[in-house]
Order: sequence, then structure tokens, then C-alpha cells
Amino acid sequence: MSWKASFQQGISNFKGNKFPEALAFFDEAISLGCDSFTVYDSRAAVHEKLGNNKVALLDAKKVVDTAPDRWQGYARSARLFHALNKNEAALKMVDLALERIKPDDAQRRQELDALKSQATHVLKAADERRRARIAKTAYHVGKLPVEILAEIFGLVVAADHTEILKLSHVCKHWRGIAIETPSLWQTLVVSKNRPTRKVRLWMERARTQISDLSFHHNISEIDWPSILLELSSLSWCNLRSLAASGSLFSRLYGLLHQLSKTEAISRLEHLDVTGCPGFERFLPDFEDSHLDTLKVANFTPSMGGLWSRVHRLKTMTIEAGWLEILLALTANPLLENLVLSDLVSIPMQSGGDDPSAIRLTCCWNLRTPDSLRALRELRVGSCTTTASSLKIIIAGAPLLETLQISGIHGVINDVLDFISGTHPNDHRQDVCTSLKNVDLSSSGDLLTRNAYSLVKTRLRTDQSVNVDGGQAGCKAEIESLRLDGCVLIEAEMLPWFRGKVKVFSCVYMTKKEGKQRR
Repeated sequence: MSWKASFQQGISNFKGNKFPEALAFFDEAISLGCDSFTVYDSRAAVHEKLGNNKVALLDAKKVVDTAPDRWQGYARSARLFHALNKNEAALKMVDLALERIKPDDAQRRQELDALKSQATHVLKAADERRRARIAKTAYHVGKLPVEILAEIFGLVVAADHTEILKLSHVCKHWRGIAIETPSLWQTLVVSKNRPTRKVRLWMERARTQISDLSFHHNISEIDWPSILLELSSLSWCNLRSLAASGSLFSRLYGLLHQLSKTEAISRLEHLDVTGCPGFERFLPDFEDSHLDTLKVANFTPSMGGLWSRVHRLKTMTIEAGWLEILLALTANPLLENLVLSDLVSIPMQSGGDDPSAIRLTCCWNLRTPDSLRALRELRVGSCTTTASSLKIIIAGAPLLETLQISGIHGVINDVLDFISGTHPNDHRQDVCTSLKNVDLSSSGDLLTRNAYSLVKTRLRTDQSVNVDGGQAGCKAEIESLRLDGCVLIEAEMLPWFRGKVKVFSCVYMTKKEGKQRR
């Protein structure tokens, strides 16, 4: 039997959907020496019908090799590649087939165009799924240069120094960068929880370049020697901020003196110290001080010598103690924030019918309020003073934006009359035109009418208008007002205050106080 007879038998069986029989005849035709591309293409069609796509693809390749100028092998390869989900190869085969099909063969062109559209759609869908999967699982941060990632970490730590602990525990990559970046460890806060170990660890990771050093007050004195020993290798010239109790500050000064590095004191920009007896022995090292922030608890007379050496303060906080306010303000004309609370009584410096009469007023008897020109924040609480003293400070602070007066009896109504213009100053100028934030909490004698006048006289609709339509001496509106613990404020006026002030609070008493009253 010739191969042609076998081939014809195969075609007949194929048309009759007898695919296994057709396959046997096509195999027989090839075994009889047939090398025509038509036989291989026919056998590929049978394998395609039987689902043997990979075997069919081998016959389709044989067709392409045997008849590279005919379209049949490329078209069948395109369909088979598409069935095998190899759509990029299918698109290439479609293009090659279209190049070889006659221009007037519209039906086959249409079939191949439809196949091309299907393959393109599948590829697009697969790409979208890939992108979605990458978006969920890919580690994009890992592609950033180490320097950029370290810079990002620096921005996070600058906002909150404790975030360095979280950053160093995210993953091995982040931890490696965090530990190898000394600038991220320059803030050291020492507490009672294994203080020596923490100091040693921070010193190692910061390469001794600590710039902010703070000590909690609950550190046991037993740990002080080991802490100081670890700090002996600190680069003290880089230290800019220090917070410590008075006793520990004395020990640190002793360490600096032993290391001949007491000049580090004058380089400090921020100092927070609590109760430091014998402070006068440290004063020479504050000469030409760079301090711009000073916070002192239990201020003592021996600290008064600071004002002949400290002249650059922008923020000063005195919590309890003895303070010559006139000297402090005169020495620091750039002062922007002043916080005074719980100041104890001060002996009269001269005169007075009662030598034991104790008043802060004598120190606030300012003749030249020019030293307050830069003051933007004033907070006074639980101090012994008079309304006239407060009015002198307020009149000399034209840029004042935040005012807090709390826990002081007998002065608040007079001060608010002065600010509102009920009792204008000698020059009849508007005072505190920039005032926006007011806290009068715990002022038990504050009257509703004074708080009302403070807010109303600053409303845009209630300020005087010039002939040309402008507002003369325009005052800023009160944006926040806190009247907590002011029991004389009338409840009927609270809705009015809430309607005129963006942030308003008036809590007569806490839940705990309310239970105690019952």
C-alpha cells in the first residue's frame, strides 16, 4: 500500500470524527516515507482534537520546517500556543501566519485576528494579576538605597525618639540599617530599668555621639557610679540637651571637671534641672552660654547668677522656687515663652510696713517692659502676685499669643478688664492684639462678664471700623478658651461661648470631685 492510500484513509476517518483510527493511518503514511507538510499538518490536527497539544505542536513545527512559506504551520502553532497558555508565542505565530495568507482570504484572516485579540486579552489580564500580586507582596522599600532609607528613619526619629525601637524590630534589613546609623541613637533617656546596660548600648550604637541626654528622677543612686563610668567616653562637645536632677547634675559636673571638659556646659542649648543646691559653683562655666531653653524646678537664690551669663533664652520654665523675674527678663530680650508655676513667697527687697510680707510683686515691678517684646507665650500658675504686676508684663508683650493664668486668686477679673479695654492702659493702646489661646482654669473668682468681654471685644463683627472701611487696631479672635474649674461661670452663657470660640471647655468639676461633694 502506498502512503497516499493511507493518507486518504486517515482523512476519511478524521471527517467521520474517528480520531484514533485517523491517527493510525497518518502514522502509517509517514512510516511509508511520506514527508509532505500536509500529512504532518493533518496529524497535528488529530492530536489537537485528542487534546495532545504538546505532541501536536511538534508536528506543527515539522510543518513550519518543511514548508516555511506556507501559513498552515504558523496558524496551527498559534492555536496550540494559545491553548497551552503561551500567548506571547501565540501572538508571534499569528503575525507570521498573517504575513503568508493571501489578502483576499478574509475568513482565515478574521479567524486569526480573533485569536490575536483573545491572546492579547489574556496577556493583559495576567499582567494585571501580576501587578496586583506584586503590590501586595513585593518589598519595595528594599529597593531603596540605604542612605535614603536611613534619611527616612531620621525623619521618624526626629518626631519621636522612641520610634527607633520600633524601626529596629520590623525586619532584619531595617534593623541592620538602624543599628549602623549612629544619628538615630543620639537621644538617650536613662530610667531605672537597667540604666547601665542601656547607656552602654546607646553609646555603642551612637558611636559616643549623644546629643540629648536625659535622666529620670527614679534612678537609684546605686547605679550612678556605673552610669557615669559608661558616660566617661561620651563626646561631650556634641551634647546639646541635658535633663537631670540636681544631685545627678552635680555628679555629672564632677565627671566633666575630672575629664577637663566643663566647657560642655556652655555649649548646652537645652537644660532641665531639678533642685540643685550649691549651684553657684557651676556658674563660671555658663559664661557665654548658648542656652535657648531653660527649665528649672525648685529655683534657688544661688541660681540668680545665671542672668549675668545667660542672654539667649527663648523658652524659660520655672516650676517652684525663688525667681528674680526682672533680672531674668532683662537679660533675655529674645524670650518667647515664659512659664511660671508654684513660685514660693519672696522676701521684700526693700521697704514695706511688714518685713514678713511676701509678694512676687516686688520682682515684677517692671519699669521697662521692652525686654518682653518677643514674648509669645506666658503661663503663670499658683504664684503670689498682683493684677498690676501681670498687667505690666502683658502690656509689654505685643506679640503674646498664648496666655495661661491659673490658681491665682484676686487678680483675674482685673487683668481681663485690662485686656478687653474696660480699663485701658495709660497710652490707650490695644494690648495683646495677637492673643488667640487663653487658659483661665482654676480661677475660682472669674466672673462671666469678664470672660464674655474678652471674647466679644475681639469678634470681627464687634471691632471698630475706620472711615475708609478698615478695622483700626484689629485684634485676633480668641480661638481657644479653657475655663475648667471656674465655678462662677453661668451655665446659660456656655452655648454662646461655644458658638463664638472654636475650642471651648468649661468643666466645673471632675467626676472625682463631684463624688466627693455628694
